[in-house]
Amino acid sequence: MNEDGKKDDCIVIGGKKAKFIDPLSDWGFKKLFGTEANKEILLEFLRDLFPDKRIEEIAYLNNENQGLSESDRKSVFDVVCRTVAGDRFIVEVQKKDQRYFMERSLYYSTFPVQEQGLRGDWDFRLTPVYMVGILNFALKHDCPGGTAAENGGNPKLIHRYDLRERETGELMTDNLHFVFIEVGAFDRKEEELESVMDKWMFVLKNMARLLDRPEALQERIFRKLFEAAQIAAMPHEEQVLYRDNMMTENDYRNCIDFAREEGIAEGEAKGIAAVAKSMKAMNLPTETIMQATGLSQKEVEEL
Repeated sequence: MNEDGKKDDCIVIGGKKAKFIDPLSDWGFKKLFGTEANKEILLEFLRDLFPDKRIEEIAYLNNENQGLSESDRKSVFDVVCRTVAGDRFIVEVQKKDQRYFMERSLYYSTFPVQEQGLRGDWDFRLTPVYMVGILNFALKHDCPGGTAAENGGNPKLIHRYDLRERETGELMTDNLHFVFIEVGAFDRKEEELESVMDKWMFVLKNMARLLDRPEALQERIFRKLFEAAQIAAMPHEEQVLYRDNMMTENDYRNCIDFAREEGIAEGEAKGIAAVAKSMKAMNLPTETIMQATGLSQKEVEEL
C-alpha cells in the first residue's frame, strides 16, 4: 500500500521504485518488442524508423544463429524479424560501448545473408538486411556532424550506413543497411519533443524512471507500449523474472565499472580481464561476456 492507502503499482529494485519495465534491459526489450502479444510495437517502431519503406507485416524469426558450421561462433540476437516482402531486420540493444562494436554489427548482419544462400539453387539475389542498433551511449565519430559540439549544438543521433563508392557515393547494393540510434545521448525534455523518433528515443531512455505516461506521448502506439510495460499487470512469475534480471544487470554493470577503474591503474588488458572474470563468477553467458569485453570465445573460456 502507498501513503494514500491504495495498492502500490510499483516494485522496488535496487532501492528505487519502478512502475514500468526498462525497455533497454535485455529482458525488458524482448518482452516489449520481441513477443507476439506486442508485435505491433515493433512494427510501428520500424515503420517510424524507416518512413520511406512500406512495412505491412512482420514475423519473428529464431534469434539464435549457429553459423554455417559447428565451428562458427553462436550468436543470440535480441529480436529478429522478416517482412512479408522478405526483408530481414536484426534489432539489438547495446547498453555499454565496447571494443569492435561496429565489427560485431557487421558480423551479425552476415547471418541473414548466409541463410538466404541455404535455400537451394541460389542465384545470389538478396532481399534487404537491416541491422538496427539501439545504443545507450554515444558513438565515437571520425567525421564532423556526429556530436553536438561538431554540429552546432544539435547532435545527430540516428546514423544510417550503406555500402557506397568512397569518392562518388555510388551505392554498391541497396540490400545491406546499418542504423544506429544513440538513445544514451538523447537529452531532450518532454516539452522539446518534435518528431516521432524523438518520442521513441525519449521513451526508450526514460520509461524505467517514469511513474506515468507523459502528456506528449498521446499516440495509440505509446499508450499500448505503456500498458504492456506496466510491471504490476504482469503475472507474478514474470515480475520475479524481471526483478531478478534487473538485479543481475545492476551487478554486472557494477562489476564492469569497478573493473574499468581497476584497469586505469593496472592497464587496459588487465581491466578487461577483470571484467570478464567478474562476469564469469556471476555465471553470465559466454556470449554476454564476449559482447561486454570484446574478448573471443576462446579467451573467455581460458580465463
